[in-house]
Amino acid sequence: MRFTAHKGRIRLSLRVCRQGRDLQVLLDGGAAHLGAVALAAAPAPGTEAQGDLLVLPGHREDALALRMAKRLAAALGCAVCVSAGIHYPDITREEIAVAEALTDVLTSRCLAALRKETAC
Repeated sequence: MRFTAHKGRIRLSLRVCRQGRDLQVLLDGGAAHLGAVALAAAPAPGTEAQGDLLVLPGHREDALALRMAKRLAAALGCAVCVSAGIHYPDITREEIAVAEALTDVLTSRCLAALRKETAC
């Protein structure tokens, strides 16, 4: 499963791979790389997810990765691993806000597709 969203020069890509009932998610944009990995799990759909992070020094994708992993895990009641790497040279504060908003859009689109897939 793959999703993309963009605004201005910020273009993000989200790829999802099923691992049994769990998910492996890759979020990237610009010069793709691995900057942060978040792992979250929830015991059942609708319950609070707990999560943790691994972050490479100097990278700032941690908040995006953890927010996405916890949201997906809580909604689906499974374990979710999000690997994130986004790099745009000279990114502005406004563009960072765009990347955050696009991440939320991609997460919503992913959830909707996964729920539809499960309902079939």
